[in-house]
Amino acid sequence: MKRRHIATISAAMAGFLLLSACTGNRRVSGTASTPTSTVASDTGVPNSGAPKVQNPLPTKVLEGSPCDSALTSTQIATFLGKPEQPEPSTDQLGASCDWSNVEAGAGFTVGYQTKSDQGISLAYKSVKPSAKRWVELESVQEYPAIGYAGTELVPGQNKNCVVVVGVSDELAYSVSLVIGDAGAKAGKDACKIGRDIADAVMTNLRQRA
Repeated sequence: MKRRHIATISAAMAGFLLLSACTGNRRVSGTASTPTSTVASDTGVPNSGAPKVQNPLPTKVLEGSPCDSALTSTQIATFLGKPEQPEPSTDQLGASCDWSNVEAGAGFTVGYQTKSDQGISLAYKSVKPSAKRWVELESVQEYPAIGYAGTELVPGQNKNCVVVVGVSDELAYSVSLVIGDAGAKAGKDACKIGRDIADAVMTNLRQRA
């Protein structure tokens, strides 16, 4: 699987949340267009059934690019072996970084969701009603976490997942993951692996607090 294909899948998974946030409850059809406005925040968080974040982390833990602070080189090697050079980017939810291993056909994107002011509530409101898969995961170091899939690449195989972790009622970060064919056929769950990556990210974020 080529790097561009992996990156496209990861971007599409993460974009499911972004698109839902920008369009509300409207069903989007035809060719997707670039949103012209930023994500609007609700008055009052948490909302839509999202849990309240106890012991919130300060805003500074999500400052800058995830390429620089989300994971150490050792942690990245643990999850992906020898990945390609990371690719930073920014969208309407915040800064993100993409790592991929072309040979393994796997990759993940870590995103700092700093621009919606809704934290994990954004996923509960905009994604949960239409997600093909929605899992309330075990908390990540006592911070609430969910996993979801907007599409299913291979029926019956949990090959892709977006994990969102709330670090405060207004802030969250995400791990958008695609596992390789070998892992999927072996029965590995992308949401479980995504949570493991999210746990490593949390360890590093807490050191920035």
